[in-house]
Amino acid sequence: MRPVTTPYDHASARRALVLLNPHARRGQGRDRYAVVRPRIDELFEARIVETDPAGNDGAVRAALDDGVRTFIAAGGDGTVNAVVDALVRLRGTITLDELTLGAVGLGSSNDAHKPVDRKIAGIPARIDAKDALPRDVGIARWDGGERAFLVSASVGVTAAANALFNREDPVLRHLKRWWVDGDIIWAAVRTIATWQNLAGTLDVNGTSSTVALTHLGVAKSMWLAGGLHYDTPVEPGRFAVNLCEGMSRMRTIRTLAALARGRFSGLPGTHSWSASGASVVLESTCDLELDGEVVRASRVSFELLRERIRLCR
Repeated sequence: MRPVTTPYDHASARRALVLLNPHARRGQGRDRYAVVRPRIDELFEARIVETDPAGNDGAVRAALDDGVRTFIAAGGDGTVNAVVDALVRLRGTITLDELTLGAVGLGSSNDAHKPVDRKIAGIPARIDAKDALPRDVGIARWDGGERAFLVSASVGVTAAANALFNREDPVLRHLKRWWVDGDIIWAAVRTIATWQNLAGTLDVNGTSSTVALTHLGVAKSMWLAGGLHYDTPVEPGRFAVNLCEGMSRMRTIRTLAALARGRFSGLPGTHSWSASGASVVLESTCDLELDGEVVRASRVSFELLRERIRLCR
């Protein structure tokens, strides 16, 4: 971690910790953040700490202990997730609604910014703390861990494609640099080519059913990845739970194409619910994706925290 203190000349500005991922967008994180930094410096007394692969708990805990209540994730969706998860775990007696989260979209998909209201030199920026709005925070608990998430969680083919996207291959490495949506489509098609549906039991709103799971999305946003997005409403205090069940590979590709146009409801093999929580038990361990970060699990429950964090506009 390499802390940098920004000069402070604005008495009205609030103190903030910026968690900067220098590896975002294939190592362009520092250069891309430098474009946005002058505006950050106008609004905040910001201390910058670069993210550490070993974890950022020390920097977040020290800032909380020092009275900082505004945190800015400068990176991709994984950086936003890391900051949210750290705040949920480390806040102690501080309520989530005392904390304000900002973000600078330096990553590939930047789903936490969608729909994008503000850009600075083409870079999405959620840095308007004055008009920050309450935002639900989800938490996933699985056999061996738990993690908070802000945008969405998924199990199934899209989670497996996300795992491939994170690992990269030569084609993905090239596409990610020049065409993010093409990168996502390539990862999805490669995954679908060998995909086998997952046998398990899904519980939503107290009703259990046996499923051949192709995709399960538990979302606080209509945006899935890149340009893919649902048409199912997302209500405050509720998840939009979206299921693709028993789909063939061709049907999965057609559903993916529909999602690229924002169509989901009513398609063959799809189901949607508004729910305060959900859980799934699978017969085998699979990928679980949380805001782009992937772990392995076979039993997962999804809940909303009672408190909401303040999200910059």
